[in-house]
Amino acid sequence: MPVSKEYIIKRLLLLVLVVFGVLIITFVITRIIPAHPELLWAGSHPTEEQLEKARRQLHLDKPIYVQLYYYLTDFIKGNWGVSWRTKHPVLKDIATALPATLELVIVAFIMAIIIGVPLGALAALKRETWVDHVVRVVSVLGASVPVFWLALILQLVLSSWLGLLPGAKRVDEYVVIETGFKPITGFILFDSLIQGNFAVFTNALKHIILPAFVLSMYPFGLSARMTRAVMSEVLNEQHTRSALAWGLPKRVVIYKYALKNALAPVIASLGLSFGYTIIGAFMVELVFVWPGLGLYAAMALLSYDYPAVIGCVIVVALIYTVINMIVDIVHSMIDPRVKL
Repeated sequence: MPVSKEYIIKRLLLLVLVVFGVLIITFVITRIIPAHPELLWAGSHPTEEQLEKARRQLHLDKPIYVQLYYYLTDFIKGNWGVSWRTKHPVLKDIATALPATLELVIVAFIMAIIIGVPLGALAALKRETWVDHVVRVVSVLGASVPVFWLALILQLVLSSWLGLLPGAKRVDEYVVIETGFKPITGFILFDSLIQGNFAVFTNALKHIILPAFVLSMYPFGLSARMTRAVMSEVLNEQHTRSALAWGLPKRVVIYKYALKNALAPVIASLGLSFGYTIIGAFMVELVFVWPGLGLYAAMALLSYDYPAVIGCVIVVALIYTVINMIVDIVHSMIDPRVKL
């Protein structure tokens, strides 16, 4: 077995340390920002007595280390606090918003892999030709272009000017009302498909194409460049040239041996970019008014909603560390030379 129990235990302990480290740093940063969150909690036109009561309820009248103690005690018990903006438990708000972000990121990654890996392999096979040059230029542009700028440009051209795709929201409300659609998991594409509600599925698919395409640019550029680099190296190795010299079909050598050896580092790099893509999704969600974790975090930041901000940061840290562990395990399963 390439993965040992000691490795799993060590990574889980590291996960706990990372989460608590991120929690403490984020907590301290939110508390030293000059703001008056008690105004948000007390409501509109509060009196001085109401503000004083809000400060006591939120422990804002106590030193920062005492506030941290209260928060850590509640966090360990599974209580992430109440959003000062929505007045709902933070975990409940995050559970509602997170599926929208994950669905967007997953669709973006599927687009990136379907387009990026074949183009990278093609560029490796056509090295130093116009095909190779075009793929390299497009992949560099895809990985370097700011997502918010590309989102605004595509939204303006494809949605506002040409009217080809919806430019905002996740699904049209009238379609949901007309069909009586009820989400199960929060993943609208999956839920509508298993319920056989193709009207909602089609509508949601149209809405997700544009933001997912924008978000897929970074993992697309990364996967294309990595696949090209690793495939070029594998094709020049002795065992690949020997297989071709012995008369094995070129297609078998390329797709069964060379591409398989190239996939391990590509998967590792894509896994590490998953957390970065979630951060990019925050900007995309703002442009396309996508009701996910990014939009929720942005509204929390604008209103100084400290518990919601800390909750969003912790979730991103959790996802990033878990994805890193999964990538290492998958890498070891694909490449038997890697032992964990």
